[in-house]
This record gives sequence, structure tokens and C-alpha cells, in this order.
Amino acid sequence: MAQPFPYTYYSCDCYDSKITPNPSKRASQPPPADDEDERTFDPRNPRSNYSLYPLEHLLYCEDCQQIRCQRCVIEETLNWFCPSCLFEVPSSVIKSDGNRCTRNCYNCPVCTSPMTVNSLENPADPSSSGGPWILACPYCHWSTVEIGIEFEKHTGITSQLTRIGNGGKAIPTPKERDKERERRKELETMKKDRDVLSGSEDSPTTDRGRDDGPPSHDDIFSNLSAFYKSQIASQTPSNPFSPHEINFSSPSSFSRIMNLYSSTTSKKQKREKPAPMREAASVLEGLIIHDPSEDAAAIERIKKEGWSSTLSSTQKFAQPIPTIRFDSELRPIASLLCTKRGKRCRSCRHILSKPESKITSTRYKIKLLALNHILRLSLRALSTTTIQPGTPSPLAFDYNNLKSGIPTHFLLHLSNPLFDPIRVTLATPSTTPGKIQSRVTILCPQFEVGANTDVWDDALSSSLSPIKKPTSIGPDGQPQTSIEAGKIWDRGRNWTSVIIEVIPGFVGGIGFSVGKSDPEDELDEDEDVLEIPIFVRLEFEADVNAEERGLGDSRGERGAREKREEAFWTVVGVGRIAKM
Repeated sequence: MAQPFPYTYYSCDCYDSKITPNPSKRASQPPPADDEDERTFDPRNPRSNYSLYPLEHLLYCEDCQQIRCQRCVIEETLNWFCPSCLFEVPSSVIKSDGNRCTRNCYNCPVCTSPMTVNSLENPADPSSSGGPWILACPYCHWSTVEIGIEFEKHTGITSQLTRIGNGGKAIPTPKERDKERERRKELETMKKDRDVLSGSEDSPTTDRGRDDGPPSHDDIFSNLSAFYKSQIASQTPSNPFSPHEINFSSPSSFSRIMNLYSSTTSKKQKREKPAPMREAASVLEGLIIHDPSEDAAAIERIKKEGWSSTLSSTQKFAQPIPTIRFDSELRPIASLLCTKRGKRCRSCRHILSKPESKITSTRYKIKLLALNHILRLSLRALSTTTIQPGTPSPLAFDYNNLKSGIPTHFLLHLSNPLFDPIRVTLATPSTTPGKIQSRVTILCPQFEVGANTDVWDDALSSSLSPIKKPTSIGPDGQPQTSIEAGKIWDRGRNWTSVIIEVIPGFVGGIGFSVGKSDPEDELDEDEDVLEIPIFVRLEFEADVNAEERGLGDSRGERGAREKREEAFWTVVGVGRIAKM
């Protein structure tokens, strides 16, 4: 187990979804053996791994009065910000520029450390601007000088980097790409007309579209984007209100398609199928043609420079273009934006947690934690709690070595975080589920736990005085505390302790075939761990605050109280049973 013994997990009922069987198979299936309400929680079930959480990881919905785990909530993004400069980014910028910081925040492509803007000014010949400027990593000392990029100003690094390629080459703007594309299309059309007149049958797809080498990644994306826009524009119907002409760029296309199949008119109308969109047929339309010479050149470069010039998979996937291969193609990585998110209940949309909108603040406006609304259960061995003053301390209880067949008493401590007293009812199966069946008995299954009031109320109240436990001298001369069924062990201001008697089962003995290799008799992983499912039912009366719940005066007068009930399953990990 990842958590040391003993531990307590709380079960969220969202995992137990009711799956309706097929109507054709429903008659052939036999009825269930027992009612669903009488089924006990099985921590050995594989589905239970998706429902058990520590109390600190759970939220609580006040409207549904239920525990909410991470699968029961819906996250909503409140704002975006850069973790480096702590600058809040509007949502409109996110839609246009993506989830990267557009200021001077960059990470090193080699070690992912934040980079700083440094000056390359020569002290002997200083300039008025203090430049040129570079991005340098203070950890691994990588800089943009290695890829031949220098900046004229120390501000607006993003806008300057989009205009400079590796080696200092200028990157054309989108407008320049559009003009160059239209010029090449005209040249291609003129060449095609000349080939038709001369009788040549050369295909335009064999043209690379660029004389100085293959197109770059940005050129391919720009060509493909322009091709799709032209195809969508060609599919725009002449009559946008016609139910038979579909506009691919319209957001109401889905509803129009559904209207074609949900029409109830008896008169059949002629339905025209939209013309299918064709694929890209040339480099100017975004077609990528594989060139074996590029792979051969890459292999020769690896032979010449070695594996040290290549990139790791992590470095390649972090780049905007993950198809690069060598370190000379690296570029600084803009910092990813972070978000502040709120959580809502999936059933009633009630806000469960909402952080403050201020970027530098770590506080929450609303945070409904389950530990502030749900009873906390904890278990420990009784032998570690019966130490009297002036007596030698016994040896620490070994939770990883429980003795089979020997009754062991544990102390179940329940703490109430509410400001109202509650009545608790505990239930557990007589034998634990699994191959190793242990007997469990809760000596006091029904009791009350006091309210979480002020500490001084406990000192002034006589009804919550500690219970005096009679002591006796055992055979070893040590003082012992008597255990009585039906009575609680101890009580405080907002907590109560009861006794649980556990008789661990036998490992490798009774119920198992010794010396046989039957796979059904072999224990699975952690089958020797003793886990006790406990059903907890709470009853208490709480104040009805109609104004906070948004119900006006329909819930009654101010100060009225209502009776509430809550129930949930918990799993208490006692320890590991020792082999015989």
C-alpha cells in the first residue's frame, strides 16, 4: 500500500452507475439474488479503485448534501496568466494567439529553464540602443547566438522572433506569403496554358513551387489554410436559407442536416447532394511530397556531426514544429499560460471551489471541503492508548504483522467538524470480503458525537465530562482497561471513540490448499491486507438559512431547524496479516 497503516478512505457513489440491460436480454437474465440496498461495499472490487479517496481530496456539495470527488465536478476556467511575468491574458488573445505568452517570457529549448534578455554591446563601441540583444539561459548557457538570432530591441521579443528565422534569415509575413502564392499561381497557370498549346503533359503536382528549396512549415500551413478557405467559400450556397444547400462554414449546419431526416411533410422534395471537397493537388495548395534526398542529407549529417547534434524526443515534442532533427533548428519556447479554475457540482452546478481572480493571490473565495462537513474516522491499536503514567511504555504495535485467529481490539476515533451534535450509526459485515475472511465486531454501533463548539464550552459543560474507565491489573502486572459491549470508550467535546474487535483470518492455513499450485488458491497482490468496509449513517438537526440557499421565505422562519441524514461508505485499512 502506498499509505502506511492504518488508513481511512472514503467512497464516492459516482462510480456505481446503474447500467440498464438490453431489453431483449432482460427477460432471459435471472433476478438479482439480493436487493441493491442490502449489498455491502467490497474494497476488493476493481471498480472500487475509482471511488476511494482520502478525506482531504474530496469536496462537498451543500445543495446535494453529497461527497464530490474529482469525477463528480466540472471545471471552468476563470482566467489565464503567464507564470513567468504574472500578466493576465484576455480570452480574446487566447483564441487568436494560442496559449503561449506573447511578451518576453521564453524557456530554454535544451533544459526548459526561463531565459533572460542579455545585451551583446561592445564596451569599446557602445550604441545608443544598447544592443544587439539575445535570449540566454542562465543554467545551461544556451543562447540564440548558437542559431544565429539577434534582436534589435530588448522589448517585443515575440514580434521580432516571428520575423527572424534560424541563421538570421527573414521570415515573410502572412500578407507577403499571400502575395507570393498568388504570383506563383499565376505563373503556374501561364505555364500550364503554354504546355497545353505545345502539347506537353507535365503535371503541375511535380512542381516544388519554390526554386530555393522545399517550403517551410509556415509556408505549408499558410498554403493549406488558404486552400481550405477557398474550398469552403466555393461550397457556400446561393440561398443560405435553403434546407437542401449546406454551408460548411455555418454553425447551424448540424441542425439543417437533422431537419432533412426529421421532416414530416408527405411531399418528397428533391434533395441535392453537396459537391464533395477535393484534396490538395499541388505544393501551393499545401500538398507535401516526400523527397528521399532530404533523408539522405540528414543521414550524411549525422555521420559527420554525430548523435550529439540530434535532439531527444522531449526536445522535439516541446518545439512548435516537432519534425525537426538537429540542434541548429531549435528555437526558444514561449512560456505556456496557466489558468485559475473553479469547480462546480456536476448534478446541480453548485460552486464548490472558486479562487480569487487576483493572479498573485492563493486564497479561495469559495472552497467547500469535505473535511469541514463530513465525520472524520481514524483507527489505531488499543494497546497504544492504554499507557498509564508511571508505567513503562510497551512495544509499538506492528500493523504489518497481525496474528491470525487472535482477537485484537482497535480504537475507532470519530471527530465531528459540524456545529451541531450528530447521532452516528455504524454498520459493517460480520466477515470481511475477499479470500481471507476476518471477523469484525463493533462493540458500540450507535452513539452520539458532540458539536464542534468553543473549547470553553467543554470546560463549563458537565454533560461532556470524560468517561471514567475502570482499570484492573493483568497477569503481567500492568494496568488494563475493561471493555464492555454497548458502551463507548471515551468522549470529548466533538469526538467519540468506540472499540472494534477484529479476529484476523488465516493465511496459507484454513481455507487454502497447502502444497498445491491451483491458481484459484493462490493469493493475489495485497490479498493479505485487512480492510474493513464501514457504513456510516449520520442524523442531525441543522439551521435552515433560507436567504443563503436562495429560497426566500418559502423554507420557513429564521432560526428554524430541519432534520438531515447522510450516509456513506468508508474503508479502514487495519494492517497486514502475517503468514502462519
